[in-house]
Amino acid sequence: MPIPSRRLTAPRDHRIDFYRGVALLMIFVNHVPGVLWEHFTSRNFGFSDSAELFVFLAGVSCAFAYGRSFLERSGLVAAIRAFRRAGVLYLNHIALTMIVVSLYAFAALATGDGRYLMQLGFGYFLSRPVDTLAGIATLGHQFAYLNILPMYAVLLLMLPAMLAVVRRFGLAGLLAVCGAIWLACGVWRFNLPNHPNPGGWQFNPFAWQFLFAIGLATGLAKAGGHALVAYSRSLYIAALAYLALSFVFVSGSLWGWEHALPLPEFLRSFDKTYVSAPRLLHLLALVYVFAYAPAHSPFQRVGRDNPFALLGRHSLPVFAVGTVLSLFAQLLRLNREPSLAFDTGLIVLGLAVHFALALFLDWWRAVNAPAAPERAPTETGETKALARARA
Repeated sequence: MPIPSRRLTAPRDHRIDFYRGVALLMIFVNHVPGVLWEHFTSRNFGFSDSAELFVFLAGVSCAFAYGRSFLERSGLVAAIRAFRRAGVLYLNHIALTMIVVSLYAFAALATGDGRYLMQLGFGYFLSRPVDTLAGIATLGHQFAYLNILPMYAVLLLMLPAMLAVVRRFGLAGLLAVCGAIWLACGVWRFNLPNHPNPGGWQFNPFAWQFLFAIGLATGLAKAGGHALVAYSRSLYIAALAYLALSFVFVSGSLWGWEHALPLPEFLRSFDKTYVSAPRLLHLLALVYVFAYAPAHSPFQRVGRDNPFALLGRHSLPVFAVGTVLSLFAQLLRLNREPSLAFDTGLIVLGLAVHFALALFLDWWRAVNAPAAPERAPTETGETKALARARA
């Protein structure tokens, strides 16, 4: 599996933005637990969920955003750009954390209900504020539903090393190295530490880097003009069969049956922290099936104006606003009886804000795009004759 030899100039594939937009909306719905609509997101139909899809697509996008610069021009410049993006994610994470803490603190003060301060893992923040602030600053303390961006920032810090492996050993070398790290991480259970609370990160970067690397290799292969894994009818049928098996397992609540398999725990469990094998395989099967959907399928004809592609083009601001909206929705639901009408209103309003924000950002990008330079008028025969007459 060599490094793509042709220049990475493949046109933008709007399907990447489309699926990223879908993942963003599912993340929003899943982050409002208890609403009826969370039963219709992807995690209810298979082993993986929107987080795996989001990280895979992040790897694909990074192949186009940084891969061309690193492999064809300056690796140093591409590395600095990746580190800068990691810094942007870090600042967004800190801002989101402070906004959410302030939001829940205001609710507790306004209502006199201390239960608001017992949500999202705020306990350490109240009992050990100095240690917890240090943990927040160093990403060692992450509140519930606010732990995706830290993992993504670490993956971007790893990106230059991944691209260096690609330059030296090709895409096969990248997958071999990252796969070995993922396997060792799952077997020996190493993770980045939390502080001040015990344990490790909810999204272990040493495990999730493999999924990111698969997306990166997929994007680099696509940019080079070929597929990372070519179409095979037998492989397509196997992927469909695995998706069907996963659906039956999850919809039938057959949890526990996997313990009968004579395999190591890591290869048969459904651990999200370490992206265990069933979750990883489910995401890869899902990607393969949709990537090679029939040519007449609407999934193969996604245009730039598709509303989900619109969301995907502005993934970071949409994700940030969606996170605040989902946690605000949790706050509003805390002291209420379950209500289909109320929950539907929250979800519909949240989705409307998502699309309104994406539309505004698209308009704002167009307004601020550099204007095309005016071309000098060409001299036609008629204007030449007119000029001679005047002379």
